[in-house]
Amino acid sequence: MGRAEIRRFQRAAEEVAAFLKPKLDGNTRIKIISHMDADGMAAAAILARCFYSYNVPFVVRFTPPVGPDEVAELSKEDYDMFVFIDQGSGQMDVIHKFILAKHADVVLIDHHPGSFLEHPNLAYLNPHTCGLNGGRDVSASGAVYSVIEQIDLRFRSLAGLAVVGAIGDRQEFSSGFTGVNESLVKRAVELGLLYQGEGLRLIGRTLNPVVECLRLSTRPYIVGLSGNLGACRSLIDTLGISHSSVLCDLGLEVERRLADAIFARVGPLATNEEFCHTLWGRIYTATTDDLVGPRDLREYATMLDACGNLGRPEMGFAVAVGDGTTQADALALMSSYHEQMLKVLDWLVKNLTSFRLEPNFRYIYCGDAVAPRMMGEALSLGIESGLIPTDRPVFGMVDEGNGIIKISARGTLGLATQGIDVGRALSKAAAKVGGRGSGHDVAAAARIPQERMNELIDKLLQAFSETGGNPDTPEEHS
Repeated sequence: MGRAEIRRFQRAAEEVAAFLKPKLDGNTRIKIISHMDADGMAAAAILARCFYSYNVPFVVRFTPPVGPDEVAELSKEDYDMFVFIDQGSGQMDVIHKFILAKHADVVLIDHHPGSFLEHPNLAYLNPHTCGLNGGRDVSASGAVYSVIEQIDLRFRSLAGLAVVGAIGDRQEFSSGFTGVNESLVKRAVELGLLYQGEGLRLIGRTLNPVVECLRLSTRPYIVGLSGNLGACRSLIDTLGISHSSVLCDLGLEVERRLADAIFARVGPLATNEEFCHTLWGRIYTATTDDLVGPRDLREYATMLDACGNLGRPEMGFAVAVGDGTTQADALALMSSYHEQMLKVLDWLVKNLTSFRLEPNFRYIYCGDAVAPRMMGEALSLGIESGLIPTDRPVFGMVDEGNGIIKISARGTLGLATQGIDVGRALSKAAAKVGGRGSGHDVAAAARIPQERMNELIDKLLQAFSETGGNPDTPEEHS
């Protein structure tokens, strides 16, 4: 991947902007269908801010990736244009059949793999068609930002939301950002829209007293401290830090001392690359008043994800479009979400031996012990916290109700470079057992009939074998 692919992406963004701009006349009725995670909310908010400024009538619907039946129902609604954000690439055939066939316009801005049909009423932007990887080089919010920036440069101030989406989709790695994300962050820093520093990357570093920041820590989950108020107080006391201090106000030297104390506390995890990168590294802070919400962009992404995972995406969206009156409620949802996730991760720590090992992946069936909306995030946090080995992909399966099992899958960048694509494998396997799945090479999800869960395991083994997805290190790691 090089500059040529990024230039191709930018040209594609310009084409979508050229398609979209004449529709911003105030007479085109638009429906936005966006994913309900942090990236989807941030992307929808960037687009909504543009539409607001042009007095465009629009409605936003947040939803998991729509299926064929939902696309068919959408086609019956009375809108002139449908905009699919952070989804839709895998449903291009049904979008063509039901929506484009009725001569409505469609704009599709997504970063998931898919196949595309050319149509005079369709404009799309997808990094995979430009030689880029949508799992790491750009998120949906970065793609929407790339389009909106072409419509008017005054929307450049929304760069922070594009970075929020990338962070929410875990597109920042130990080496930093790649592709379009890297270019976007560099330009935002140069323009003074973002400040890049370093420090403890605990969620709540700008919001909560340091003791509470440690107690609520789920990214990473710190064994012995997370969820344990007494242990957190004791650690802070030994360092002579006031309980009421806010982490971001301690200064870099004190933050380093606290980080050293945490590393000493966790023992072998202090050498775990995932844990170390999650605990300490780059901090991105918004410097523009155009962004209502936490200044720390990791906290912002966590707030949006909490709203989505607790079924209130409209709350996160409201903050992201600049409604300051909803910020307190959104932050309260984030606090509630952390409390719930602490219980999930505590359950995960106690059940690490329940993971089943297969030749090219590991999996755990949680029944109803973990809420479906929290399974994927719990796996990601387990990996980032050094609890789940990264020698092979991991799958988590939970009962969703109504005879459906939800499967969440997580890989790593290192596994992806070996050719291991969890999105492709899970999509193939789910389709063979009467279900449906999609995702990236490092993160995916699917839903299947409950009675076919064991069959899915066999199909996953087959799918990984067909795609050559065999980790180089098959032995078990502690």
